[in-house]
Amino acid sequence: MKIILCTNRNSFSELIFQYLQDEVELIENHPINDELIDYIYKTNPDLILFDLFHIKKREWKFIENVTSAPSLREKPLIVILNNKTEPQIKKICELEIFDYLIEKLFKCELIMKINKAREIVEMKKEFNKLLTKDPLTGAYNRSFIKERIQEELNWCCLYKEPLSLALFDIDFFKKINDTYGHLSGDRILMEIVSLAIDFLPNQLTIGRYGGEEFCIIMPSINENEATEMCEEFRKKVSEYQFHTFSGTTINLSISIGITTFNGEDLITIDELIQKADIALYRAKQLGRNRVIFEPFVVE
Repeated sequence: MKIILCTNRNSFSELIFQYLQDEVELIENHPINDELIDYIYKTNPDLILFDLFHIKKREWKFIENVTSAPSLREKPLIVILNNKTEPQIKKICELEIFDYLIEKLFKCELIMKINKAREIVEMKKEFNKLLTKDPLTGAYNRSFIKERIQEELNWCCLYKEPLSLALFDIDFFKKINDTYGHLSGDRILMEIVSLAIDFLPNQLTIGRYGGEEFCIIMPSINENEATEMCEEFRKKVSEYQFHTFSGTTINLSISIGITTFNGEDLITIDELIQKADIALYRAKQLGRNRVIFEPFVVE
């Protein structure tokens, strides 16, 4: 389990690290400042510990952002309070915060809360697989992808954070099916999703949009970051040896279309996807095996 501790108290940070150094796989500390939300997006923790010892409006606003952000709200958040008051508990219930601890902290209590969070996270993962995953590839299904894009669009418009979206498909996939059979085609689809999940940052959402076409949702990632990331992924695919059903290894390539929306105005899911689709079409027209960016201009 990867944990991020959010605190500005060095002594408290040292205590938590001492308690958890042999209990969790990774724990990192980050001060409570303007860069914190971006840091959490990029590191994609399993659990967030947030120090509310000195309660200010900024701290509550940050927690509200975490509990409402589409890509973060499913992560358990445990807050540490200086003391227990009715207004604070009401706020915790209102924001649907996972759990809380009161100082003075005891190691056994902290570990118990973390283990409880770990169990619930694993249960939710297994349950969500049944509802949201494509049974062949393990990528998110089209229905979930469209819901997540809508949530990210709402977030993007509210907080003016960039939202990048990529569509990619396998070049000449029909020829692969015709040459090696549909079982080989299925195996290659599974391998390319596995490669994407292993290679791309954890905060991205990868879904099967249809057939051999896949979607990558990139919250809080701008045009340059998205283009660089997708270009690295394209290279990774071109260098990878895929396996047919009979065990033969083959090479293939993908074409990727990207667009980025910066929350300038309200738009629809279809408008955003259409921009990425136009970029993907251009990538194919220009010879395939390339990344093309299509700027999003609100008319």
